[in-house]
Amino acid sequence: MKKIIFLLGIFLTFAIVACKPEEEVFYDGDSYVHFQTESQNVFAVAGTPYTDAKIDYGTVQPVSGNHQVKLVLDKTKSTAVEGVDFQILNNNTSEIAAGAANGQFTVRVMSATMSQTPKVAVFKIESPTIASAVFSKQLTVNMSLTCPVSFFVGTGIFKNTEAYWSTVGKNYTLQNVTTGGVNQFVIKGYMDDGGDLKVNYNPTTFAVSIPVQSTGYFEPGYGYAYASDPSSGPASTYNPCTRTLSLKVWWHIRNTAGTVIAQYNASATEVFVGQ
Repeated sequence: MKKIIFLLGIFLTFAIVACKPEEEVFYDGDSYVHFQTESQNVFAVAGTPYTDAKIDYGTVQPVSGNHQVKLVLDKTKSTAVEGVDFQILNNNTSEIAAGAANGQFTVRVMSATMSQTPKVAVFKIESPTIASAVFSKQLTVNMSLTCPVSFFVGTGIFKNTEAYWSTVGKNYTLQNVTTGGVNQFVIKGYMDDGGDLKVNYNPTTFAVSIPVQSTGYFEPGYGYAYASDPSSGPASTYNPCTRTLSLKVWWHIRNTAGTVIAQYNASATEVFVGQ
């Protein structure tokens, strides 16, 4: 192992020296306006009239003087309808100030016309005084409806509709808590020792992760059973509007030293649906 680290160190040193530029390269051409990304998701929250989203654009280098830039919908590629599903504030126009190299548009997505199936708006960016770049000249915005966490939690009663570790059809209480700045759903009394199953969630992406935690069950001759994220395969998620929590759990055994020595299931499915 020492030999590998030593050779790697030599290689990295050589690479750093070999790749060191002899002189800096400066760009002194046109500014060229472009989007900062090629796709973006915007979620309108059920129960609110609209959601405002920022769309970023930039130029290859800072501009001289002030310039107007317009956000233009490509109707032939879009399913979202301007004036119905969304509005572009400030008359579709943004101004990039002298010396700046970036700016923003504000798109207002209307909740009333959204569903969980995304509507697509494909935008172009134009300016009468700045040429368009050949890259990132189109932006696809996926607009859809989401629901607040309070709607997802509801009464707090969730049925275990698909289960590996527990029993299908059993009801549990789910709580929304924040621990150390981390958003968590806590499924009360799910573990063998009466403890709670805790999962972290992202309210923007709806991704869910499962921190390593003991079930309290001891497998004679082996050790305690644990739950955590699988090392590969589908990830855990939640759908705030259908009130469904879909977990992929690695149920495994660790000895007293904390070493994984066996597993029950590398990626078991546990599904909880709000009642």
